[in-house]
Amino acid sequence: MANTTTNPDRPLIPPFILIGIWLAIGYWVIEAYFDTFLIENVSFAMRLFPSDHNELWMRSFISVLFIGFGLYSHRVQARIRSAEKMSVDAALLLKNALSKTIRGNFPICVSCKKIRNQEGEWVTPVMFITARTGAEFSRSMCKGCLNPTLHEAGGEGQKN
Repeated sequence: MANTTTNPDRPLIPPFILIGIWLAIGYWVIEAYFDTFLIENVSFAMRLFPSDHNELWMRSFISVLFIGFGLYSHRVQARIRSAEKMSVDAALLLKNALSKTIRGNFPICVSCKKIRNQEGEWVTPVMFITARTGAEFSRSMCKGCLNPTLHEAGGEGQKN
């Protein structure tokens, strides 16, 4: 069965559409009121609901435009709220990602270069970084390790 309850924070008719409806009604009444001053022999009630098709069409068209602008404004506001929510979500995601960085002082073995973790175990740097950040490592070799003479010379660009 469908949920028939409404959200108390959300009105049945959005505010911008209500504004458009009120502007349309106000325009219709003000137009009829001014017409009674221009054409004195016709009552306000007759001008409120004119028998002239052109006048009726013009008032209806302008009223629909007011309501349409209200609907358009409502949709724009909904998109702005959606973009703001996405921005907040992205900021939270970025904050969570940045919290996985490695900071602090870590004991490292001078001989084997293992790092002591919070449990007191000595683990390889790869295992330490993976446990802290979730980063994954691939294996490859640098040019210096492929050509040991580069290491002896002090790097790639310093051959003697």
